[in-house]
Amino acid sequence: MAVKKNRERELGLWQTVAVVAVLAIGLLVFLSRMSLSVDQQQHQSRLAAIRAVNNLDVDLNRAFTQTLAGSGSTDSDGTKEINDKLGAALHELENGPYALRGFSPELDTALDAFMETVESKFRLGFEFQAGDSLLTQRLINNLNALLPYSDWVLRETPVEQRGTVGAVLKDLVNAVVNLAVVPTATNTETVKAGLARLAGYGGGAATPGYGKAVASMQTLIQSVITDKTDLVQKLRGFLNLPTGPQLEAVEQAYQAWYQGEIDATNSYRTILVVYTGALLLALAFLGFRLRQSYGALDQANAGLTHANRTLESQVQERTKDLRGALSELRESQAQLVQSEKMASLGQMVAGVAHEINTPLGYARGNARIVRNTLGEIRGLCESQGRALSLLNAANASEEEVAGAIAVAEAQRQELNPDELMGDLESLLLDADHGLVQIADLVSSLKDFSRVDRSRTDVFDLNAGIDSAIKICNNQLKNRVEVIREFGTLPEIECSPSQINQVFLNLINNAGQAIQGEGHITIRTAAEPGGVVVRVSDTGCGMSEEVKQRIFEPFFTTKPVGQGTGLGLSIVFRIIEEHGGRIAVDSTVGKGTTFSVHLPLLQPRLAEAEASNESGAASALAA
Repeated sequence: MAVKKNRERELGLWQTVAVVAVLAIGLLVFLSRMSLSVDQQQHQSRLAAIRAVNNLDVDLNRAFTQTLAGSGSTDSDGTKEINDKLGAALHELENGPYALRGFSPELDTALDAFMETVESKFRLGFEFQAGDSLLTQRLINNLNALLPYSDWVLRETPVEQRGTVGAVLKDLVNAVVNLAVVPTATNTETVKAGLARLAGYGGGAATPGYGKAVASMQTLIQSVITDKTDLVQKLRGFLNLPTGPQLEAVEQAYQAWYQGEIDATNSYRTILVVYTGALLLALAFLGFRLRQSYGALDQANAGLTHANRTLESQVQERTKDLRGALSELRESQAQLVQSEKMASLGQMVAGVAHEINTPLGYARGNARIVRNTLGEIRGLCESQGRALSLLNAANASEEEVAGAIAVAEAQRQELNPDELMGDLESLLLDADHGLVQIADLVSSLKDFSRVDRSRTDVFDLNAGIDSAIKICNNQLKNRVEVIREFGTLPEIECSPSQINQVFLNLINNAGQAIQGEGHITIRTAAEPGGVVVRVSDTGCGMSEEVKQRIFEPFFTTKPVGQGTGLGLSIVFRIIEEHGGRIAVDSTVGKGTTFSVHLPLLQPRLAEAEASNESGAASALAA
């Protein structure tokens, strides 16, 4: 009976231990899952979706802004394409695989406000396009009627005043055309003053129709002013909708949620560490009690004896295991280095893409303006060709010839070919300049596209540093000035892609160390047996304690999530593999200087040349 009770007691104890063990393991699994990092790829994809919407919104504003430069005419196909893309991007933002809905009430509120404003913007855009054609056609018709009305006034002007009135009419017509074409015209008062001067001529000697002609022309010009004002007000109402600030508020709300997720993950990691420590202590305590309970001293002695006998084989096995672990560690290190390279390359490529968009945008805009202007020049050529045909035709009347010449002359005066050709040449030069900038950026980016290449080649260090500066330009422009003080350098033997990575990291770190505005000075010079490059910044500097650790892997002074701590470690490893050395000189609050010394030849080639020289000397001695 007692034995049965003891067995039941032991069974109950083991059942309790099993339940506690299951609960402990379950809690451990839960904490492990909750301490996993937030998916960085999804985070970047959501940010990319937000920025895509922002870029399309900017494109839509730009498309409607261009209507002011064309007297209200819109590129309906281009605007529709932007609207379609923006609608698709907004749908992805709400319902796509990287949608922002449901993360936090603040984010949903900001997203609702932005969506409501975008709907209003679409509605205003559709309304503007619907009413735009009538307003535009009327404005164009009034501009086309301007020269006939001008001729009417001139015919009704006394002969002795036609020279003066003709000059006033020419200035007035130019001012009205400028008012209709310039997006934000400021010469309304000039137009009104011209009308007043025109009404003041004629006096008592004016023909009876002079006043009527001037009044009709005044009505026509007032209609142009009214239509242009209505068009500008409609466009301003469209462009003043705060979609940009509201989208920025959406991004800030999402970033706040994301930071909260990171903070929660870090909290769970802290709890997991404490809990794991407690479990280890509990396991240690249980192991101690079990050892005391069983007291298997004989078995321990037997195991020790057996271990002494098989010590050599165990050492060999452990050595083999350690070699395998070392090999895995080296592979992991190479993977981490590669990941850091790809991360820095991704950031730089994003900046280069932004740099390419700017010259590409104005090159495309200039091409569009040139294409439209060529249509106007083609119309002028056709009018002049028609006039020449009538001049050469035997059966053409003088009225037809005079009318054709007048139409051609009116178009010529309206277009002003000399000034127009200068504008076209300027636009084409600007477009060519933008394309040259894009070509330079693409050429610089090609040197960094093969970051895993380790082939050794001769290399122009100054050219490589120039490429690195161009790649970093998006992070430095308008804030950090880069001063080049390049000396005349011999070509060195190295792995170009790895050396590019060195200076890319150094310039990027220098830019990040500068809060606000500052400058980075890069000096290159030749030295006996090699070259030296010094990268100096006017940043925050670093303390002596930080300076002693900057080349340690995973050491970083940046906030959590903003740095891996591998950038300078990679720099140190690459320079060391190339037989060079790197030195740091830094003062807190004043800045930092990194000095990189590289040999002309890699160590293996230097040894081979030394051996050849030694062999040649021995042969001569013999």
